[in-house]
Amino acid sequence: MEIREEVGNPDERRLAPRVPLAIKFFYALKQDSENCEAITKNISASGMLFENPKQIPIDEELKIFIKLPGVEELSLAIGAKVVRLEKISAERFNIGVYFNDLLEGQKEQLRQSIERIDILRLLEKGRLKDISDLHLTVGSPPMMRYCGEIKPLEENTLTEEQIRQMIYSILSDAQKKRFEVEKDLDFAFSPTSESRYRVSIYKQRGKTEVVFRNILANIKGRQELGLPEIIEDLCQFKDGIIFIGGTTGSGKTTTISTMVDIINRRKAGVILSLEKPIEYMHKNIKSIVKQREVGTDVESFAQGLKAAMRQDPDVIVVGEILDSDSVETVLEAAETGHLVITSMHATDAVQVFDRIISFFPFSQRDFIYSRLSHSLRAVIIQTLLVHKDGVGRALATEVCVANSAVRRILRSGDFTQLPSVIQTGSKYKMHLMQDSIDKLFEQGLISAETYDEYSKDK
Repeated sequence: MEIREEVGNPDERRLAPRVPLAIKFFYALKQDSENCEAITKNISASGMLFENPKQIPIDEELKIFIKLPGVEELSLAIGAKVVRLEKISAERFNIGVYFNDLLEGQKEQLRQSIERIDILRLLEKGRLKDISDLHLTVGSPPMMRYCGEIKPLEENTLTEEQIRQMIYSILSDAQKKRFEVEKDLDFAFSPTSESRYRVSIYKQRGKTEVVFRNILANIKGRQELGLPEIIEDLCQFKDGIIFIGGTTGSGKTTTISTMVDIINRRKAGVILSLEKPIEYMHKNIKSIVKQREVGTDVESFAQGLKAAMRQDPDVIVVGEILDSDSVETVLEAAETGHLVITSMHATDAVQVFDRIISFFPFSQRDFIYSRLSHSLRAVIIQTLLVHKDGVGRALATEVCVANSAVRRILRSGDFTQLPSVIQTGSKYKMHLMQDSIDKLFEQGLISAETYDEYSKDK
C-alpha cells in the first residue's frame, strides 16, 4: 500500500497545525456526481485526514462539502487533492487531502472556525495564563477563574455544537456512551506531559457543558504552598483521622497530595488513595502508592473503603466523605490502626463535626461523637485569598488539634466552646482562621480590601 505524506508549502503546514476534530462532511470524486459521507479525524486550514471504507488513489481530485459549527455556521465547498493513502484494516483506509483551491479569505475563515472549536488550544491558552478553571458554557465565551474571579478568556460566544465538538474530541467511545446514559462524567485528562486537568462534563437545561480544573504539574512542598508546620507532625501518625476542610477550589486536594508525598518520602508502607478522578500522579518512593479511581476502578467511595481494609494499607486517603457508610468505614479504619486522610466541604472545624453527625439519626449521634473523639487527630480548614499584587493567592488556615479539651467537647456534642479552645491552644499549634488572615495582612500578602472582606472582626 502506497503512503505519501502531505504536500504543500512547509511554512504553510507549520502555520496550520492539524486539530483532532470529528466533523461530518461530504465529498465527491471529480468524475463522479454522487456525494459520499465521511467524518474527519483531524483538520487544518490546509487539509484534513479522514477514514474511508474504500481507497482513493493518490493525486485524485475531490470536491469537499463541509459545515463547521459556530455562532455563524461556516459552509464551504473546497477543491482538494489526495496526498496520503494508508490501509488501516481489511476494509478501512486513512485518506489525507490537501486543499488546493481555497481563497485566502476562505482559508482564514476556516482557520478561525477550527480554532474556536479547538479545545487543546483553549486549554493551553488558559494554562499559560495560570488559571484554575476553564468554563465552557452555551451562550457565553470561554470563561476562566483567575485568582478566584471569573473572567472571559476570549470574546467569541460558544454554541452547544461547538462545545460538544470540543468535548467529544477528547472522549473515548466508552466515555461517550457513559455520558449519554448518565448525563454527568468526571475524569482526568492529560493532553501533554506538562499539563493535567480534572474534567466535569454535565447537562444544563438539556445542553452539554464542561468545566476543566487545572491540576499543578508537580506536587508542591508544604512551605511552597504556605501550609502550617503542623502538617509535618500529622504525617507522622500511624493511625487516626485527619480532616482537610474548605470550600470548593480552596486547595483541599492539593494539600492532601502534599501530605501523601511527605509520607511517601519518609516512610515505607502502603498508601491507598480513593479519588474521583485521580488528579495528582504519585510515584512509589519509600512507600507503595495505590491510586484507585471511583467510577473506573471501583464503583463508589464506600465500596472502595470497605475493600481497602483487605488490601493491607497503612494510610487510606479518601477524596471526600459523602454519606454515613463512608463515615462508619473511616472510623473503623482509624480504630483498627490505619491513618485516614480525607476532605470535607466546611468553613470551620465546627462545621466539619456538624456535617459528619448530620449523616446519622439522632439516636446514633452520641455513639458517633464518642468514636470520633477517640479517632480524631486534627482538622485543617483552608481558604485561598487573592494576593496583594493580584498575581496568585495566599493560603489562610484554621487548625484544630484533638487534645483533651477538644475530645471532651466532641464527646459532649456542644461546640460553643470549641473556638475559644482553638484560640488558646497555641502550644498545640492550633489557631483560628482569623489569626491566619491577620498574619497574612501583617506580612503584606493580602490587601486591606481582602482583609476586610474575609475578616470576621470588621
